[in-house]
Amino acid sequence: MMLPPSLPTILASIPLTAAAATSFGTIVHYSPTKSSIGELEAVFNPTTGTNGGYYSASVVPDDVYGAYDYCNMPHARAREYVIPGGYDLQYVELIHRHHKRTPYASNTFPYEDIAMYCDDVETVYYGNPKNGVSVTNIWWKNYQDPSNPMTYYKNGFNGTCQFPQISNAGLDDSAQHGRDLWSVYGDKLKFLPKTFDPSTMRIRATSNAITSQVGGALVRAMYPHLSEVNVWQQISSVDSLEPGYSCSFADSVRSAYQGTDEWYEHLDLAGGVFHRLDEISGVDPSDSGWHSWFDHYFDNLSSRLCHQLPLPCKISNSSDCVSKQLAEQVFRLGDYEYNYIFREAANSTLYSATHYGAFIAELMSRLKRKVAGTESTIYRHNIAHDGSIAPLLGALQINTLRWPGMGSEIIFELWRKEFSHDYSIRVLYGGKPLVTNTPLGTLDMVSYDDFIAYLESLVGNNGELVYQYCNSS
Repeated sequence: MMLPPSLPTILASIPLTAAAATSFGTIVHYSPTKSSIGELEAVFNPTTGTNGGYYSASVVPDDVYGAYDYCNMPHARAREYVIPGGYDLQYVELIHRHHKRTPYASNTFPYEDIAMYCDDVETVYYGNPKNGVSVTNIWWKNYQDPSNPMTYYKNGFNGTCQFPQISNAGLDDSAQHGRDLWSVYGDKLKFLPKTFDPSTMRIRATSNAITSQVGGALVRAMYPHLSEVNVWQQISSVDSLEPGYSCSFADSVRSAYQGTDEWYEHLDLAGGVFHRLDEISGVDPSDSGWHSWFDHYFDNLSSRLCHQLPLPCKISNSSDCVSKQLAEQVFRLGDYEYNYIFREAANSTLYSATHYGAFIAELMSRLKRKVAGTESTIYRHNIAHDGSIAPLLGALQINTLRWPGMGSEIIFELWRKEFSHDYSIRVLYGGKPLVTNTPLGTLDMVSYDDFIAYLESLVGNNGELVYQYCNSS
């Protein structure tokens, strides 16, 4: 295959305005469905509220299960799962975001008005030789020493947590996620073996410890008698799951459309929102990182609400606080930004296909091998991040993208028609068939050949397009 032109030539040829269908080589972008998520008039209208979503609960009533719940997103479970008639399940690959956690340190305010305590969780870290000396189990106990002169200087939350770490409540959600998955693929479908089989099943995590923390609770809930399991990781510098590999082409594509008037319009309109948040939080108004998008404020506020903690108040005035309405405004802006970055921008599909194309290429390869009869695994479980789920949904071109909440789950199922060699693909997001704006439509038992052809249009027959774009200069 011919190598792509140089990076400057490529970027100069990329259109920056949205269109119904924008193509770049074999990668075709289809605009998302218009909704209140991507309409600025609705985003800045307080009556829009949370767009029907939840930001303060891990459990929602069964009659509304499936609604957007940032703290614990809906996933496949036996109650709602539909078995397609006349087909046999051949292979399952699942990827989901970790469950709820403390905020990242970079998303904490210089000084927080409350403390966070995590004494109810032991974060375990130690090396255990397969052959050799016995070791003592080690877990980290965070503490603050007042004799350290830097202990309380712009340290964010006081207390005993790491930032981030999966909280006790997040581990509970992880375990429930595991039980629900077993209720589908163990009890209902009888697809998974009753005993964990490392030759046909694989658990994978990123190099970020929080994904392995989730794995410990989730896998144990699926297999209660399993005391240990190896969790697979790739070398962090080329990891496809987080992702960790470098792709300057993808970075430049995203930087280009996040440098347009179309992007800056919402930031200009949100000037008053930033001002009010800065007043309360003490964040420096000139800090470009905090004011180039709402990622930092979103994580801080949502982490509090997901753990039933109060919204922040000003250190010098405990009655001057972030209101429920202001928090909802931040959440609407966060949804708007994710929808724009990964779906609305004309080159968002190009970005997602290159930024997350390595994982897509791996997934495609495994599906091909399974159909060819050379893939031994039947179940692969990947624990990742919102920065993994969002570009994958972007590449698949979900109809409307909201910020992938805690535990957001995408499942790829390969089915074979009974008494034939015809294969179909079903992709579930939040436990329901994924609705896309591509010609494939809703990914509910679509032709295997058509699905593979779509993935090949994104990354090439063997992922060669990702390599070529990411190594162009």
